[in-house]
Amino acid sequence: MTINATQFYAVAPRREWVLVFEGALAHFVCTDAAARVEFAREVVTAAGDALSPDLDLRSGGVTVRLAATFEEGGLPDAAAEVAARISQVAQQLDLPADVSHLQTIQIAIDGGSGAVPFWHAVTGYEQPEDADLIDPLRRGPGVWNQAVNDGREAPARLHVDISVSVEEAPRRVAAALQAGGRVVQDRFAPQWTTLADPDGNLVDIAAWPDLP
Repeated sequence: MTINATQFYAVAPRREWVLVFEGALAHFVCTDAAARVEFAREVVTAAGDALSPDLDLRSGGVTVRLAATFEEGGLPDAAAEVAARISQVAQQLDLPADVSHLQTIQIAIDGGSGAVPFWHAVTGYEQPEDADLIDPLRRGPGVWNQAVNDGREAPARLHVDISVSVEEAPRRVAAALQAGGRVVQDRFAPQWTTLADPDGNLVDIAAWPDLP
């Protein structure tokens, strides 16, 4: 079974967790290497047998991902409780959360599925579904196929999807416009807004996974 954003945030603290394409993300600031390892151990213990969190330990802190299930199209029902327990562990260890840079980036192929085998070959990615290509180490951006049928411009046949929180999305759009970009389409906002850079390259700022 899966849960939606409303169900997730009814249990997990919204100020510490962001829902993006690939699941629920949190980042806890920790500059001490030994403390990062200790926190990672506690996260695994807190998750127990319910989930297997993905942990990324870097010099500035620890990023935790509770992955969405591709087959069922949502977060596992245990994700909210596990997220809440992880936040409690971070509080006990005095590790502050920082959601300001949490996001997921994907590369979308605008066109038919005939290009997918090519991208499968050149990336060396796994293909858990018919059109989605995933980095086996879950570090690089995903690659997926999208049939362009909504009248958008698609000069390069590729565009970038950036999944952020619903609070962050308008800030990203405003910053992009100030930096010389333009809105190509916003009729699906706040789920997503399509922007173009000065050369016409496209990007979608998407917040739909974070909406109730």
